[in-house]
Amino acid sequence: MLVFIYYWRPSSHKSLTVHAWLDNSFFPFHNSRLLSLMRLLNTKTLKLAEFYADIPLYAILSHTWEKEEVTFQDIQNLETARLKAGFAKVSNACARARNYDFEWIWIDSCCINKESSAELSEAINSMYQYYEDAAVCYVYLCDVSIEFHPRNPKSMFKDSRWFKRGWTLQELLAPDYVIFLDKDWVRIGTRWTLRDVVSVITSIPVEVFKGRDINRYSVAQRMSWAASRETTRAEDQAYSLMGMFGVNMPPIYGEGGAKAFMRLQQEIIKISDDRSIFAWVAASSEHDENRGLLAKSPYEFRMSGEVKASESDCIGDRSSYSFGNNGLRIHLPLESTGDDDVFLASLLYQLVFRPTLQPALKNIQELTVRENPVARMSRFDNRPRYGSAGTVYHVDLLPSARHFLFTNTIPFHVVYPPNPNRVLVQLGPWSSCDYSKLTYKTQVTKEAFTIHLWHTGSPYYALHLGDQPIEKPSFLTDPSPDDGTVMRSDSGAISVHCEVTGRLGDQRLEIDFIDQDSLEIDFWTQTLQPPRSGFIVPSKVDSEGLNGQLIGVYPSDFYTKTFQDMAYIPMSPPDDGDTVPPFRILTYRIPGRFSSHVAIGLLGPSSGTPWTEVVVGPGTAEQVYQSYINRSRAGKEWLKEETSIWSDSFYGDGLVASVQERSSLQLGTHLLRLEWTYPD
Repeated sequence: MLVFIYYWRPSSHKSLTVHAWLDNSFFPFHNSRLLSLMRLLNTKTLKLAEFYADIPLYAILSHTWEKEEVTFQDIQNLETARLKAGFAKVSNACARARNYDFEWIWIDSCCINKESSAELSEAINSMYQYYEDAAVCYVYLCDVSIEFHPRNPKSMFKDSRWFKRGWTLQELLAPDYVIFLDKDWVRIGTRWTLRDVVSVITSIPVEVFKGRDINRYSVAQRMSWAASRETTRAEDQAYSLMGMFGVNMPPIYGEGGAKAFMRLQQEIIKISDDRSIFAWVAASSEHDENRGLLAKSPYEFRMSGEVKASESDCIGDRSSYSFGNNGLRIHLPLESTGDDDVFLASLLYQLVFRPTLQPALKNIQELTVRENPVARMSRFDNRPRYGSAGTVYHVDLLPSARHFLFTNTIPFHVVYPPNPNRVLVQLGPWSSCDYSKLTYKTQVTKEAFTIHLWHTGSPYYALHLGDQPIEKPSFLTDPSPDDGTVMRSDSGAISVHCEVTGRLGDQRLEIDFIDQDSLEIDFWTQTLQPPRSGFIVPSKVDSEGLNGQLIGVYPSDFYTKTFQDMAYIPMSPPDDGDTVPPFRILTYRIPGRFSSHVAIGLLGPSSGTPWTEVVVGPGTAEQVYQSYINRSRAGKEWLKEETSIWSDSFYGDGLVASVQERSSLQLGTHLLRLEWTYPD
């Protein structure tokens, strides 16, 4: 039992002294991390080991739970564990880690004893750190195949269940290195090489995957990243976000999702005065409810991805706010609306507030004492990431690239192992050299590429075509966390991937080649650029028993996002050379009637001028879309904004479509409104 004793000296200005009794011993209590239990699975023996300190390098697995996962109790008896369907996942994860010299791996399904409520609580509060401390995180996507590159719209990568789960958000953000693996455990790519795709799928700014600290984003922005994610237990929507905000609280299953999320926000408020935590929009079903300033779920932050942190310094001490037993206490500037009971309050403006004090209370003052936030410390922060002997590069030619031959230009740095497709390069203190280069050429075309290797305390590498030296190491001008590079060549594309290993100071570089004739080569070498304009459209149209439901958007693309009560359809304004301005066809199913198609699009340069039209009757969305294309090819002037068929409002079969420019907290630049009308 831990007992705290506080000594209060009213007449003294000395610091408050805190002591503690622990197991009958008396000692000053310091702000240090208490040792906690961590179990790791041995990748060779599949036996669990317990660690309290000196935790070894380990890999970690991120996955979505399926039927018959191997539990902590199962793994105690391997014969029992092998009978479960989930054993294949454990076995393959261990094999993958073992192949890259990791002796230990952490897997949530079998490394936590979930029958112990105390251990489960500790694990939930430590989960972010488990992933942050891991040398590498393997993301296993059981519903994705490497058949198509993730940038290919045909790929299932963007639709993977992993991107829709609540717990996997922190598993994406916390580790230094993240590798995506398909259903057959084949590498798809890394968080770095697929940063544009992952950003589009998750709505997390691509700068986060370039190494920008997530704490530089507002509370509302970080909440928005979780808006469309789901958890099996409602309370886990809150518990899965604790690590991202650097707070802790005991999980109480049974309290309900709204109450758990309320507690989470209260814990965040204790360490942050960022008022963006109040920048949320209620779901459409709750617009008429009387609400306080706190949201009920991450979903209510779905439109807050562009909300910046509040400028708390501009209002000084009045920026702080807190909870009392009668609610939230906060300073807000109020503006009258003309209604005696309704005021507008700004979250970011200063309010000059002077309470009227009774004579007997003149000596009472309101004080604000700020504490410096306690930074999360990794258990590996003080441990060298690279060996004192320097860096050993293991450079492997994968089968697709073995028509290239290695040319050794600096022989005394290179060691030739028995494997003819591998080269070892020692850089650093023992080799007395911090630079080397490896050149590969084909015998027939003489096409060449060069890998430049450095060691200046930590390893770096760069890839360029040809065999000439480069003037300056890339890390001196672009210190990005590059763990993979793809470059287009005359005959295809060269891919170099850096695989993290379990040996301190070792780096594994794997060279792949994508042939020019491959249908996927363009997807390997392009970068996705999400549009800045877009439409918020309703997912339902309800009026007097007629319930319309959005059932499709044509043509579909990476950028469309569907929520519970709306969809977001990003759309770029037309370029000068566009024959047909960009547009989409929305299909709403109306019970007892033909489906209604609603066309939305942008005309003109800059941000674009919106238009909309309702098309009622039979026909697929593709047929409606093609009819507009044909209308353009026929030379009709339907593209002009002033033509009568294109307007901000069009009536058809009782359905009214109108477009409004963004005027409040929402995604994109325009809002589509749909309403039923009835003839007089």
